[in-house]
Amino acid sequence: MEGEDWPTDPSLHEMRFDMGYGEEVFNAYLQPDISSFSQGKYENVKTPDHSGWAVKFLNLSPAPVDYYWVEGARKIFMGQLSPFNAKGTASFPNHNFIFTREGDEHDILASFKMTPGESLYFYDPIEGKEENLAKLTNDEWQRYEKQKRSQAFAKTYKEFTGRNYLSLYPRPPPSHKLWMADHFGQTHWVTSKETHFTRHPPQDELKRVTRRKLQDDEPRLLSEYRSGEQIINMTLEVISCAPRVLETQNFLSDVEVDHIIAIAGAKNLHDSTTAGGSGRSSDTKTRTSRNTWVKRNHDPIIDSIYRRAADLLRIDEALLRDRDQNEFPHLESKFGQAEQLQLVHYNVGEQYTAHHDFGYPDVSNKNQPARFATLLLYLNEDLEGGHTEFPRWANGETSKGLFAKPARGKAVLFYSQLPDGNMDDLSHHAALPVKEGEKWLINLWVWDPVYEVRSL
Repeated sequence: MEGEDWPTDPSLHEMRFDMGYGEEVFNAYLQPDISSFSQGKYENVKTPDHSGWAVKFLNLSPAPVDYYWVEGARKIFMGQLSPFNAKGTASFPNHNFIFTREGDEHDILASFKMTPGESLYFYDPIEGKEENLAKLTNDEWQRYEKQKRSQAFAKTYKEFTGRNYLSLYPRPPPSHKLWMADHFGQTHWVTSKETHFTRHPPQDELKRVTRRKLQDDEPRLLSEYRSGEQIINMTLEVISCAPRVLETQNFLSDVEVDHIIAIAGAKNLHDSTTAGGSGRSSDTKTRTSRNTWVKRNHDPIIDSIYRRAADLLRIDEALLRDRDQNEFPHLESKFGQAEQLQLVHYNVGEQYTAHHDFGYPDVSNKNQPARFATLLLYLNEDLEGGHTEFPRWANGETSKGLFAKPARGKAVLFYSQLPDGNMDDLSHHAALPVKEGEKWLINLWVWDPVYEVRSL
């Protein structure tokens, strides 16, 4: 919470460098070794069976380009990159991609073969060509220069940390707090006044929430239908240090789970998508499920879940909704920093293959907003399969992934950002196929430093 004491991450180390702009200082995250994470149990980290990683494609030209994944003779459209911007995906060694002129898949501008350990792939028709540089407008030059500066920083950062820099430099560290993950099994205790609903309120009391701000000494909404306790105690346990993954049991009560599933029954679920906005979609079928969205102000139970989630994340609940001028007046945006709850349903065989939740904002966006944390809330456990897998977690025991098993009411929290503001490639995760039964869950995405698409 704002004003709350919070330890500085000991894995942040000062990095001094000069890229031709004068000396600069950056506090870079150096991942501790496996001996530290395992408290001396293991000395060597296992190489994961999963060989994929995050790749980022950058179009450093003043014209839009299309990009494709090339599989044999087949070209699979992945999206369009606007001038001086980036897009990304998860890929594997020796996969091939091409950039083409907009609307013409046969006019190939650049080809890329995925090399293990390398995440950044640039199409730059300007470098070394004075005539192309001279054609840029002032605005184009400024955007080009931003990407070139970030490209230079990424090289320095990788030499210092051994990790690819996936953000756009300079990006500040997260404004939100990250729970420490010093070792496996580390626990954190969290309290919240948003206690469990133990009886379902009558339907006429489940109206949209209009009153937002609650003082600490005020009763919670519909408190007569709750447990009667003053607070709820939650224990977060670290199950992975890199990526940072924590879990807590019984985040949701049975009444709350049933309420969410009832909402799903009243809504039309649609085929889930991996991305939007391009007008064309990939046919890779990486995601096979159905979903819908639930706004925070849907009713007091949903609002309470947001408030409890804010306590779990150590974020003021006001940051997860639109605010008036008197709340956090120093913040430029008054919009909430969380998306609507995504309610997802998987049938037998349905899955979401390994992916990342973060994306790459426009080069001109001074805030560089990106997803910061994901909170997964499981709604059932009467199924086989359907685990959430983190296939590349750092550990000394197995090359297999880390598997979070669905359990009714359980919450799993993981971060897409590192303490230094870089995106965490190891946050790679998958929803494994359901083998028997069905799978229900909701997830909450929290952004940093702002969420600029109004959805609450």
